Amino acid sequence: MVRYTQKSFTGGVLSPSLYARNDLAKYEVGLKILKNGFVRAEGCVSNRSGLELVCEVKDSSSPVRLIPFSFNTEQTYIIELGNKYARFIKDAGQILTPETLKPVEITTPYLSKDLFNIKYAQNADVLTLCHNNYQPYELSRLSHYNWSLTGIDFKPQILPPENVTASWTGGNEHPNTYKYVVTAVKADSYEESNRSNEVSVVGEIESNWGTTEFITINFSAVQGAVEYNIYRSVNGIFAYVGTTSSTTFKDDKIEPDLTSTAPVFTNPFEKNNNPACVNYFQQRKVFACLKNSPQQLVASQTATNNNFNISRPLAASDSINITLSEREVNEIRHIIAMNDLILLTSGGEWKLNGSDGAFSASSSLVASPQSFYGCSHVAPVVSGNMILFVQSGGSVIRDLGYTYMSNSYDGEELSIFANHLFEGKQVVDMAYSKEPYRILWCVMSDGTLNALTYNKKQEVSGWHQHDTKGKFEAVAVVRENFEDVPYFVVKREINGKTKRFIERMASRIVDKTENGIFLDCSLKYNGDPIQKISGLNHLEGEKITILADNSVICDKKVVNGSVSLDSPASNILAGLPYEFELETLNLQGENTHGLLKIVNSICVQVDKSREDFFMLGNDSKLVENPRSIKSINDSNYLHSGNINVFAFSNYTDEAVVHIKQLYPFPLTINSISMDVSVADIND
Repeated sequence: MVRYTQKSFTGGVLSPSLYARNDLAKYEVGLKILKNGFVRAEGCVSNRSGLELVCEVKDSSSPVRLIPFSFNTEQTYIIELGNKYARFIKDAGQILTPETLKPVEITTPYLSKDLFNIKYAQNADVLTLCHNNYQPYELSRLSHYNWSLTGIDFKPQILPPENVTASWTGGNEHPNTYKYVVTAVKADSYEESNRSNEVSVVGEIESNWGTTEFITINFSAVQGAVEYNIYRSVNGIFAYVGTTSSTTFKDDKIEPDLTSTAPVFTNPFEKNNNPACVNYFQQRKVFACLKNSPQQLVASQTATNNNFNISRPLAASDSINITLSEREVNEIRHIIAMNDLILLTSGGEWKLNGSDGAFSASSSLVASPQSFYGCSHVAPVVSGNMILFVQSGGSVIRDLGYTYMSNSYDGEELSIFANHLFEGKQVVDMAYSKEPYRILWCVMSDGTLNALTYNKKQEVSGWHQHDTKGKFEAVAVVRENFEDVPYFVVKREINGKTKRFIERMASRIVDKTENGIFLDCSLKYNGDPIQKISGLNHLEGEKITILADNSVICDKKVVNGSVSLDSPASNILAGLPYEFELETLNLQGENTHGLLKIVNSICVQVDKSREDFFMLGNDSKLVENPRSIKSINDSNYLHSGNINVFAFSNYTDEAVVHIKQLYPFPLTINSISMDVSVADIND
């Protein structure tokens, strides 16, 4: 008889093609099945929390995308972006106007078919949205109830001076024409306006100016200006001659500075040359994948958002314009700001920075390919110093990070050990929860949800699969209190009708049974005892599960939006059930392949868990684990420690432990031990 203990499950679910590879280190910490549960970095496994109903989308007949909006850790929102509209969610509830109690809503130009190709980046209270079929827009939060969407005006944020005049004081024996332009400088940001209209004046040739001869430039004040720059033409180039904080300036034979010239207005997005992606890097706003030039990248002037002006010669702070040069035309799909600017294209991964390490217009920018896997349109996420992205085909997940030894960016294929979860389907949306469990959520094209617990430094990389009575269609994560909370769009068939609900994953930090939420599309009640549960119209006609004062009631049908209990309860959770399922890999020794085995006994160590879970024998029968007296007497009791369970096994070629949790209770498994006998080869 062999005693075997699996102390860690950080390998997550492994592909069937690895079931004979017990020589791999991953095999010792892997699982055959992990459904509706997740790997934790400590090595244990927990069943996932349920999904709380937030609301039905505005129009359930059309797909909806979720976009996070985070001003800071306290002010976070989820944007419901649908067909030509946007609505807003905060702290698990729709934002309603105080006057009408209707959802706050704004009109957008975006059609449903384009929603999942919109790329975005946020700076403070402004979210920039890009798509090749639409001009770039800025979504601004003016207040909790007031949001606006406006097309971006790619001009400086301050107007140039008007009514510019120039007058000569002095003689006129050798006349010469002088030309000037003036710009305004914005207070706080010191952004410079476009140049004013040119003005000219005839005066004495400069070499003959006397000490009392000069040119006076006057202009109107500009609102918001802190000062004004004056430029004089030298062989057609307007060179800097001085700055004034007033509306008049005296040029008394000042030598123009040709290294600092008047700004030249440029708008790289004219004629509907719309960019497809956007981000921020080193105090610049960066756009890429222009409609007419998919390999082009442009960056705003330093410390500005929408100013793409340049000067001659180029100054370090000027706008940047660069086009990737490669054999194939691979469009830039994502921009990620790391130590370098990382560009993910449809065919490869690039590093972009100045040859001297400075991302500036005056230095030589170097774009270097790092690898050639290619990226899909699904937005990448960043975990620590690693980029996690979907390969261009949509069914492979990779990471990418800086490697000191090679001075380049490199990574690994993260989905290789669980590729059966991705076969025949693609990732359509993705989001990352940093705290408390570091989970990458991947919505698949078949409506399932693949998830990866990922901690690079601790070498944790374990996949798990999740499902619900419906199909997952979108995901977004925002910070709420001390956790990163996933929100999902779930498409469900309810009473013969298609419904799309926005649902929020509840916290998995549970101190007692009644505080946990382990049902989907659920609502919770806590108050005076009631016997009739109303407000369940969203589940009309469905058979639901109810947890009433910690007593489980199954298969209650919702009629007219309500169900009745046999007795009143004060703490009630009602929703759709789901199963947690865990199955270990076959216990394999050096020479046990193909031999018959029998599991004699099993010990499961749990943490803060209810004891009423189920064991599944190799005859496929479910056996509920007996509860202790403590658990029977206290429905809020959560057990931590060892539980000896009935093996219920016959001789078979696979020695596994198969556990299910059918009830809406917490279950965390730290380790599984089993005593296994191997039949003699001659038996």
